[in-house]
Amino acid sequence: MKKKLLLFVSFLAGLLFLVSTPTYASKLPKGYGIAKTFTTPKATRGTWYYREKGDKTISKVKITAHSVDGKKLYVPSQKFFEKNVYNVSAKKRNQFIKKTENIYAAANYKKGFNVNNWVNLAGDGEYYIPVTRTVNGKKVTALRIATGAGPYTAAYAYKTKALVK
Repeated sequence: MKKKLLLFVSFLAGLLFLVSTPTYASKLPKGYGIAKTFTTPKATRGTWYYREKGDKTISKVKITAHSVDGKKLYVPSQKFFEKNVYNVSAKKRNQFIKKTENIYAAANYKKGFNVNNWVNLAGDGEYYIPVTRTVNGKKVTALRIATGAGPYTAAYAYKTKALVK
């Protein structure tokens, strides 16, 4: 009898845990065509320092498993976009763009990834691509930051400020 009671209580505790634990999908914003959270390649993660051409100031970019500089990254559902964004009036599309201006789409690109506005009407966003560069005669890991359809290199980022030229 004690074994059955213990088994029943254990089952109820497990069921209560499953019901009370929010699922991964429930944490995603609803109604915007988000298929899933984007995961950045491991080689791109960390804090990187860079200087854009002609700029004297050193900037930094922080990439985590699911964000760039605190901006969460998602993978869009093409089926949702075809039905609710691309095949609607300009007025409805513009309303949707306004609602989603703080949501960012990401996609794999070579060994790195690309980040863009949720609804991309022009341009090709920013690329973060891990590369190897020679600095002071030594090969070091770097992050190529590029923009546009090219993609055109805007800067090379490094793990330390000392490596930034």
